[in-house]
Amino acid sequence: MRIVEIYALVGSSGTGKSHRAMTVAYEHDIDTVIDDGLLVQEGQKIAGSSAKGEPTALKAVKRAILVDPEHALELKEGIRRIQPEKILILGTSVKMVDRIAAALELPSICHYFFIEDVATEREIATAQALRKNYGMHVIPVPVVEVKDDLPGYLMNPLRYFLSKKPGQSQKSGEKTIVQPKFSAVGKLIITNHALAQMSQFIAGNVAGVAKINKTTVNAESGNAIISIEITGHMVPELRRAPQNIQMDVQEKLTLLSGINVEQVNVLVRSIEHRSSQGAGKTDKIEQIHKE
Repeated sequence: MRIVEIYALVGSSGTGKSHRAMTVAYEHDIDTVIDDGLLVQEGQKIAGSSAKGEPTALKAVKRAILVDPEHALELKEGIRRIQPEKILILGTSVKMVDRIAAALELPSICHYFFIEDVATEREIATAQALRKNYGMHVIPVPVVEVKDDLPGYLMNPLRYFLSKKPGQSQKSGEKTIVQPKFSAVGKLIITNHALAQMSQFIAGNVAGVAKINKTTVNAESGNAIISIEITGHMVPELRRAPQNIQMDVQEKLTLLSGINVEQVNVLVRSIEHRSSQGAGKTDKIEQIHKE
């Protein structure tokens, strides 16, 4: 594989990433884009199927981050077939685009573009209003390329023209505007309390954990930071418990909720062990360190 450079365009959901992707790609001589489960080269769909075709927002997120191994394999085979030199990956966070790159076994991302750097505040606000009020999504390929993925959907073509670069003619193309089913049927809302409950359940099943003392969730724009405070068992498994909690919560919470988990912080507040009489006893971690 001759890929030498992987780029990313990062922005919250509904800020116009797909709309701006062609401009960013054109300005940096990138001819291949990965967006919402699709591998696109020069406006042509190479592999994958759009997350916009999923019936729910949860399934759409899973498709976008390539949870399905067969979907990821299809994109990997498409990349091997076209052998691009540069790829632009779109996502709602740095964590998300890194995850997509890893799922496709691509090199590390060499540069991150952020939507605030390529679109004005007014343009971002307009994109957010169109998403909120009309459920409008943009797919960076012509209607003919995605009509089989989205049967029965109302789709409209959107022509675009890119400014001339020195020594080059003006570039034009077509994008597709679509209202996905998950936008038409309403919003999917998962409260922080529900995310905390799921995180507690997942962490509570990790070896070495005696109980979960506290869980806090900070979730914005489909991304979450989870903080978990535990009491640990005095067992050998305790040493790896925090790392196992981080891995399990990040992976399983994403699968269960569709939320992109950016960070999992684990604090071992205290240690629980049993005395020779069998009675339970809890020591503060600071005390154990002093012994």
